[in-house]
Amino acid sequence: MKKLYLSLVALLLVLVMMPTVSAKNKVTVYMFTKNGCGYCEQAFDFFEGKLKEDPDAFELVNLEVWCGTDYTNKNEWILGSQKGLDLMKAILEAKGKDSEGLSTPTIVVGDYIQVGADNLDGLYDRIVAYQDDKNYKDELKALADEKGIDMNEFTREHGAASCDVLPEEEKTSKTDLIIIAGVFVVLIGGFVGLIFISKK
Repeated sequence: MKKLYLSLVALLLVLVMMPTVSAKNKVTVYMFTKNGCGYCEQAFDFFEGKLKEDPDAFELVNLEVWCGTDYTNKNEWILGSQKGLDLMKAILEAKGKDSEGLSTPTIVVGDYIQVGADNLDGLYDRIVAYQDDKNYKDELKALADEKGIDMNEFTREHGAASCDVLPEEEKTSKTDLIIIAGVFVVLIGGFVGLIFISKK
């Protein structure tokens, strides 16, 4: 009986002294992007590389706000989602950042926001720290829920098709050019014919 009692006490001590294994936070990295943005591609390359090393490290969510460029004016971006733009401005304002001069990528992780693709290694260190941070909170999701914005409406897979298309305008086709050239030849021929006939 004494041996059984000592065994139970020893087992209890082992269980109490064992380090507790706590579940890691599911960390989400949100990137507000513009399709075709070079700095966004740099950030995608970085984060996708990290996910290949550790697929469970975080979830990467592409929030495409601008979906292309107006080909008639290379400085004009085509708005892909007004709700996405509103949410981007709201999180920037909530964090005391400039919400007028918007640029991509704007990256949000927990309570941290970063504009641009600088110091991604430092940002990754923050992501790893968030995995074990008891105070981690997905602030962008909370803000979207508060404002009634469904982020799925403007969430895109990296590289997925978007509205990056040529503007709708009438384009001259080869057939149109052939018809125009034919009419022009007939008119010139008729004019030359009239001159030739009038000389006789």
